[in-house]
Amino acid sequence: MTLPAPPGPGRAPGRPRDERATRAITDAALRQLAAVGYGRVSMESVAGEAGVARATIYRRFRDKADLITAAIASNPGGQFPETPSTNPRGDLIDFLELFDERFGEACIEVIGTLLGSREERAALELHRHRVVHPRTAHLRSLLEAGRAQGRLRADLDVDLAVEMLAGSVLARRVGGVPSAPGWARRAVAMVWPEDPPDRG
Repeated sequence: MTLPAPPGPGRAPGRPRDERATRAITDAALRQLAAVGYGRVSMESVAGEAGVARATIYRRFRDKADLITAAIASNPGGQFPETPSTNPRGDLIDFLELFDERFGEACIEVIGTLLGSREERAALELHRHRVVHPRTAHLRSLLEAGRAQGRLRADLDVDLAVEMLAGSVLARRVGGVPSAPGWARRAVAMVWPEDPPDRG
């Protein structure tokens, strides 16, 4: 399936885009996603909350799926450093806690809606491309860094470990189980035991 092009790069030359308006639009989209769910968000409601004309949104985003996936993807919690981590185990725990706090509910809402809609298959692929794949790639990079440091088993199935760790967030969301303090540290310990204390 060919993915729709992300907004921005193909825009015709002209007056520079007001990034403050773009941020107001994506912030409003995220607030509405949390408040009313993907199915009830509309371009009109986002425009009203952001204080912009509907045409302003359509100059930036093709449709609701384009807007919502771009808004989730551009959230600061979804931006990952390009340099290798010096503490991959700690970063892995921090990432899971952030994912649980900021993205678990939104991901369940969006994916659930898109999976149930035969008309929005392209939107589901766009969500996977912009939101799901970058996050699972970041998880994988942290586990691979630990394996390269000799802190994980050489034969660890990294892809399965990624699925288990991400799934620990989604399973609780689906089951309605609240996150207990320290859950991310315990989840990581299932695949990456803590280093023994230095007795030297």
